Amino acid sequence: MDFRMFTASNPGPKYAKKKWACQDNSGKKDLAYVKAIAVADGHGSSDCFRSELGSSIAIRAFFNEVEIFCGKECDDPGLSKFSETGINNFKYAVWCEWKKLIKEDWEKRLINQVLGENELRFEFVSEKYKDRFSSEDPDIVERYLYTAYGTTLLCAVVIESQILLIQIGDGTCVMLQKNGEYSTPIPYDEDNFLNVTASLCEEGANRKIRHKVIDCNPDSLTMPVAIFLSTDGIDDCYPVYHNEHYLYRLYSIIIENILAIGFSKTEAEIEGDLLIGMTEKGSQDDISLAYLISENMERLREAYEYINPSFKVAGNLDNHLDVDENSQDEVQE
Repeated sequence: MDFRMFTASNPGPKYAKKKWACQDNSGKKDLAYVKAIAVADGHGSSDCFRSELGSSIAIRAFFNEVEIFCGKECDDPGLSKFSETGINNFKYAVWCEWKKLIKEDWEKRLINQVLGENELRFEFVSEKYKDRFSSEDPDIVERYLYTAYGTTLLCAVVIESQILLIQIGDGTCVMLQKNGEYSTPIPYDEDNFLNVTASLCEEGANRKIRHKVIDCNPDSLTMPVAIFLSTDGIDDCYPVYHNEHYLYRLYSIIIENILAIGFSKTEAEIEGDLLIGMTEKGSQDDISLAYLISENMERLREAYEYINPSFKVAGNLDNHLDVDENSQDEVQE
C-alpha cells in the first residue's frame, strides 16, 4: 500500500514540571510489504513508577511480533488476509513479549541497583505496592512487577490488502475513507473514562485488546486513505462529548496542509508547533500522534474534496490550533 508513515511524541507540562520523563512513546516500522505504526501512553500514576519504560517497551514488543507474524509470511505481494485465529495469537504474543521484556528490565535493574535507587518516581509509590515490589516471595513480585510499567497501546499494521488495528486502553483511532467519511473503527471500551483505562499490565490483558480489520480495495469508496492514532493527550484537548468532531476537524486540516505544502513541511509543523501548542494550551499531558496517509495525491485530494468542495491552499497548522483550554480541568492525574 502507498501509505506515508509518521509518528511523533511530545512531553507536556503536566509531568515535565515534576521532572518526570515523557510517558508517551511512538514508532513506525517498514518491512518489505508490511508497514506498522504505534503509540503508547504510560499511566503516570503513583504505583506505575516506570511507565515511561513500559510504553517504550510496548512499542518494541509490538514491532518484534510484527516481524515474526508478518515479516516471513508477507515477504511477497501474494499476501493472505488476517484470520481471526491469527489475530488472537498475535495479540497474545504481543502481550507475552511485553511481559518478557518487562521482566528482563526489572531483573537487570535489580542486579545493578537497589529497588528504587535513583528513581525519582519511586517515592510516590504507595506503601502497599512498595511491599509487593520488594517482597521476598518471588510469586508476589512476579504478579505485581508489571504494574510498575503500566501502559496503553494503539497500533496499525498494513499488509497489501488489509489493515489490522489493535488497541488496549484509551486513545483514539480515526479513519478517513475515500468517500470523505470519517469513523472511529476500533470497538469502544466502556471501561475507559477519564483516568480509568485498561492496561497491558493487567492479568489476561490480551483478552482486553480490541481489534478491527479494514479491507483496502482501491476500487471501493470505503477504502481508507488515512489512519490516525492518538494518545489521550490529544483527545483531552477537546470537550469529552464532542471529541470526535474536533479530531475529524484537526485531521482534515493536516490533510489540507499535506495537499497544499507536502508531507515534509506539514510534519515539521506538527512536531515543531502543533503538538507543543496543543499540550500547552489544552490537555497539559504528554501527547502522541501517528498516521498512515495515502501518498497517492489524487486519491487523497478526492477524499478531501468530499469534506471541503471549495478547497483552497492552507496556511500553517499553528493558525488552525483549536483546543479547549478548559479541558485540562477535566483531566485527573
